[in-house]
Amino acid sequence: MRSMTGFGRAEQSRGGVQVVVEVRALNQRFFELKANLPRGWGEREAEIRKLVQEHVERGRVEVFVRAIVLKPARVRLQVNEELARNYVTELRRLGRKLGLDGQLGIEAVLQRPEIFQVAEQEEDPQAGADLAREALRKAMKALERERSREGRELRRDFEQRLKRIAAVLPRIEALAAKARAAITANFNLRMRELLGEAPINEKRLYEDALSAAHHGDISEEMTRLRVHLKAMGPLLNRAGTVGKAIEFLLQEMGREINTIGAKSQDAQMSQIAVEMKGEIEKMREQVQNVE
Repeated sequence: MRSMTGFGRAEQSRGGVQVVVEVRALNQRFFELKANLPRGWGEREAEIRKLVQEHVERGRVEVFVRAIVLKPARVRLQVNEELARNYVTELRRLGRKLGLDGQLGIEAVLQRPEIFQVAEQEEDPQAGADLAREALRKAMKALERERSREGRELRRDFEQRLKRIAAVLPRIEALAAKARAAITANFNLRMRELLGEAPINEKRLYEDALSAAHHGDISEEMTRLRVHLKAMGPLLNRAGTVGKAIEFLLQEMGREINTIGAKSQDAQMSQIAVEMKGEIEKMREQVQNVE
């Protein structure tokens, strides 16, 4: 059993590129991926989704990838030769026309910034993609460890609450049996008081008393509750997605406990039913975090 929440982080560096991957998992009914990737990495989202779904079947997963170039950016000098040639041609023509002396030197074009431009070379947008894949695998393993650790804590909490419920079942049965006997005895006594010395049909009286006591019979509910408790054990230790199955069983257990409380003819029995319902509600809150 694993939790749906957790965090994983990993870094990979090689060839002057560092990639940092962070993964956050949150509880959600179905699987959803949100990927925050560097510019130009959009086509990698399908690959990232596949890697994530190897570890996560249910929940919202947020993946953040940052690619950092550690070495200085490469620059390139761009010379507009055609524009420089035009400058020289026009300057020579102007010199001849105006009768100017002197020879044109390199200085004539060095002072024209539009001829020379220094541009940073863009890095390959796919640089670091292999590193990202490696870092994502490591981050997912870290996330898996965190989710498994929290899952173990949740399983222990469930087991303790289920044990508390199982422990009070014999007491409930004893109280229910005592209540049924009291109902029958009181019914018998009341009928004798009302009829006085009149003849009594013992068989009919007994059947009516049993019918009244039947309204407090919880044997079917107790049987189903024990069946659900028994089914919870394997679920808590099963690998993979179990949250929905546990949630269903808790819902069924809650229904049986509600019926037991409604049929209760004893204050202690009603109080125990309330306490059991409280344990079920706490588990239903916790199961929202189980994958």
